[in-house]
Amino acid sequence: MSDGAQHENTLILYDSARALPSDESMRKAAQANEDIPEMDALDATANCDTMNVIFLKNPQGYIRQCVALVGGQYQGYHVQRWMRIVGEGPHGEWDETAPLHQVSRMVTSKGYDELTMPKQWHLDLHRDIMLTYLTHLKEMQGELKSTLNRIAVDNAVVVMTVNKGQSELLINFVCSARSRGFDLKNVILFPTDQFSKDIADGLGLATFYHKELTKAIPSEEAARYGDSTFGHIMMAKVICVQLVNELGYDLLFQDVDVIWYKNPFEYFNAEGSKKFDVYFQDDGNRQERFAPYAANSGFYFVRSNNRSKLLFRTMLYQGDLVLACRSHQQVLISLLAEINNYAGLTVKVLNRDEDDFPSGYHYHMRKDWMRQMVDGKKDPVIFHMCWTLNKINKLEFMKQMGMWYVPDKCVGKEAKEITSGSNAKNGLMNECCSAEPLKKCYYRDKPSVIPCKDSPPMDRSGRSFW
Repeated sequence: MSDGAQHENTLILYDSARALPSDESMRKAAQANEDIPEMDALDATANCDTMNVIFLKNPQGYIRQCVALVGGQYQGYHVQRWMRIVGEGPHGEWDETAPLHQVSRMVTSKGYDELTMPKQWHLDLHRDIMLTYLTHLKEMQGELKSTLNRIAVDNAVVVMTVNKGQSELLINFVCSARSRGFDLKNVILFPTDQFSKDIADGLGLATFYHKELTKAIPSEEAARYGDSTFGHIMMAKVICVQLVNELGYDLLFQDVDVIWYKNPFEYFNAEGSKKFDVYFQDDGNRQERFAPYAANSGFYFVRSNNRSKLLFRTMLYQGDLVLACRSHQQVLISLLAEINNYAGLTVKVLNRDEDDFPSGYHYHMRKDWMRQMVDGKKDPVIFHMCWTLNKINKLEFMKQMGMWYVPDKCVGKEAKEITSGSNAKNGLMNECCSAEPLKKCYYRDKPSVIPCKDSPPMDRSGRSFW
């Protein structure tokens, strides 16, 4: 939901007098050539057998937007977009003198098309991944189901994936969760390399590792959000979720940069939360390419049913687009809208203005909210440190916020190197989990649980958080 949307009125058009409200005065007012009457939504729709809903918001105030409802056609379930632009793709530009013509939903208000079409190498790589996937599918499903049967709690698991470059973030999640007493029995980790599998095994996590399927995934971390390595890693996220979902398990997918303060399953399994098929953290970003849901693809809950299975099968088959876009977020959001439209998938995005599921949006854009969290006045379920350019920044922010538990001696090291000389059963946990968070200042203008007034600013003219 967009900011303030709950306070907006809704314009309802009736195509038959039989659909008008039952209240006689309202029926007359609705048919009169006078001011449009206002009434309660339930009363206004009481006689509607069906209702087509269109969500509208002018993305830029300077754009003169019109809405055309065209009758006499087949029933339509998509919104066509028309704009005055010249050129196409990345070379498109808005031009008020150009004639209106149809454009894709990924075209920005300035005329730039943010959809990157797959090139041949994307198609070839996706074909190779799918060939391996389909060749080994029955074998993988049998092995994975055996593990899921053993670890699932109330038919639900936590799904994560990681490569070597992000392995210390995995360690940190486990250390922080266990420091608060959370049982991670139902976590299933899909490592993309042997290095990460050894780390996960050392942490006592259940793993599923298929070397052939993940051989195209780089081991290093992405240098920055949206680069080629980042795009490859996104395919691992697509595959692991689809495999678990298809086997009939509910799942919570999360990136490794998440901190638990409460058990998130208690929120999603509450009686009032069971009417939605999928729940997504609000990304906070309101770019047009993330419309209409602005869903964050690094923290979401999925109930396994035929609708969600269709969603993630379709996502898997569009892997060439994921590779081309170097992110699966915008592809996933478009499919959420499509499967909602086509199959009735129920989607809930956890509003960024609520307090339970904060993220990097709050860290960078809501200093007031972060101040209340530091002061103990906010009690979130989790915190997701997204909205970071690279891993270096991510670790710095987490250390400032008292979210980091991994000593430097465990960063980037193989499991056997960390535990050499340690015969303890939980050697990796003993060596790599600080009992208390390891706090350190980096930037005075970023939120922190300790005063960092003497540190340099990260942003130009950044004011001190303290």
